Amino acid sequence: MKFKSIYAVLLGLLASGCSSLVSKVFPLDDLPPPSGPHSVGTQFFEWVDEAREELFTDNPNDQRRLSGQVWYPTAATSEVARQPYLDFPDRRLDMVAYQSGLPRFLIAHMQRVKTNAVLNAPFLAQDQKMPVVLFSHGLSGMKNQNTIQAEVLASHGTTVISVDHAYDAYLTIFTDGSEADYRSSDTKNRTGEEFFAFRLPQLKTRVADLVFVLDEIERRSDENDSIWSNLQTNSVGVFGHSFGGTTALMLSVKDDRVTKALALDGWMVPVPPEVISAGTEKPFHYLGQAAWDDPINYKKLDRFLKASPQAEKQLVSGTKHFDYSDAPQFSNMTKRFGLSGEVSRPELRKIINEAVISFFE
Repeated sequence: MKFKSIYAVLLGLLASGCSSLVSKVFPLDDLPPPSGPHSVGTQFFEWVDEAREELFTDNPNDQRRLSGQVWYPTAATSEVARQPYLDFPDRRLDMVAYQSGLPRFLIAHMQRVKTNAVLNAPFLAQDQKMPVVLFSHGLSGMKNQNTIQAEVLASHGTTVISVDHAYDAYLTIFTDGSEADYRSSDTKNRTGEEFFAFRLPQLKTRVADLVFVLDEIERRSDENDSIWSNLQTNSVGVFGHSFGGTTALMLSVKDDRVTKALALDGWMVPVPPEVISAGTEKPFHYLGQAAWDDPINYKKLDRFLKASPQAEKQLVSGTKHFDYSDAPQFSNMTKRFGLSGEVSRPELRKIINEAVISFFE
C-alpha cells in the first residue's frame, strides 16, 4: 500500500469518527525490554547554571536552565509505574508530528507508549559507586530520544544522564510549565566562516551543559538520600546522535573526566578544523549510515580518525539518520513513510545496542 492510499484511509477513518481505529492501522509499540539483569528506574531533574547567561534569549538576567532525565539500575518492578515515553503528551505530539512529517492524528496514540523504566524507583544498592554515561540529543531532538540505549545501559549497571539542550531541543518543558522552543535552525544555510560563527557558540553551549552536569553531580555527591551520591565522575562515557555526536566528541576533548565518546550518525561538519587535525588519544567510536548527503561529513570524519589512534568507524548499509534514535522502533510502518531504512527493527536494535554496550562496559 502506498503512502497516499494509507493517508487517505486514515483520513477517512478520522472523518467518520473512527479515530480509535487509527492505532490499529498505524500501531505503535512499547519500547522493547532491555537485555541486562537489572530493572531500570528513572527520575527527572531541573538545574540552573547560575554562572552562565542564556545564549538564546535577549534578557541579560536569564540564566542557563536545564531539564534532565536519569536512568539507573533498580531492583523495583512495577507495570503501573512504568514511565510513558512522552511527558506532557498534549504539548509533545506537535513536536513528534513535525519531526516525523506525519499528521498529528496519526501518532496521537503515541501518548500511550510505555518505556521499561519505573518512575522514582530506588537506586540499586551497590558496594561501589556506579559508572556514568552522558547522552546528547541532536538538533531539534529531545533528551529521551534514545531511551532504548539508556535503558539497556542502565539494565547492565550504568547510570545514564541526558538533558534537553534548551532552545536546541525542539521543545523543553520546565517544571513551572514554561517552555524553551527551538531556536537553532540555520535558515540562511551559512557556509565557511559564517557557518562556524553560527554553530560554534551553540556547540560550546551544549558542551558547557554537560560539563555543568558533571560539576553538579560532584557538588551533590554528599546528598546521601539522592541518586547523585551513588555516582562516580572520574571516568565518564558520553554518546550522542547527530549534533549530539559532535557534542560528545567535543566534551571528551575538553573534559578530562570523560574517557571515551561514541557518535551515533554524528554530524562532523561543525567540529572545528583544529580538533579534526589534532585528533584524540581517547577511545572514539563512530556508528552511522553508509553515506551522508553532504560528503564533507565523512571526509572530516576520516581525517579525524587518521589522527586518532583509538578511534574507529562502523558504517551500516541500508540505514538512515533517524535509525540511530528510538524513532523506527515504534512501528514497522516507519519504513513505508520513508522515516527509516531497510534494516529490520530487531537487527537495527541489535547493532546499536551491542555497539553501545561493548564500548562503554
